[in-house]
Amino acid sequence: MQYFLEGSEGKINLINVLPVYQRKIIQELLEQGKSNEEIAEIWLEANGPANTFPFGTENKKNAFFEKLKIEVEDFICNDEKYIEERKQVIEKYKSSELVGVTTLTACIAPVIGTAPSLILPVVVLILDTVLKMGVNAWCALRIEQRE
Repeated sequence: MQYFLEGSEGKINLINVLPVYQRKIIQELLEQGKSNEEIAEIWLEANGPANTFPFGTENKKNAFFEKLKIEVEDFICNDEKYIEERKQVIEKYKSSELVGVTTLTACIAPVIGTAPSLILPVVVLILDTVLKMGVNAWCALRIEQRE
């Protein structure tokens, strides 16, 4: 399967594609020793989600974050979902990481019922983790976590 992160593992820092004000907050949290996942949860708690479809029971924010990770996983790891969207992202990613990541975020946002601008930093954090681990390792870990 061709994926839009192919060949990028360990070579780029996707956090750098974010606007300065978002990147600065994330970098400060990283310097405090927070993981990408912890920062993503902090981001969602601080910025929403508001008026989104409740995917979970008691802890809707964690359920929302999990649903977001599932959709990113489906985009990256699932050969049968997001087929046409993946082709668009691959083409756009070749010209610019920012355009590729923004396109991916725009594809996922309606599925989970939120605005792309809210989840862009969280998607970048997830993808940054994917790049650090390697796509195959991250996909295998996600499958293991869901079993």
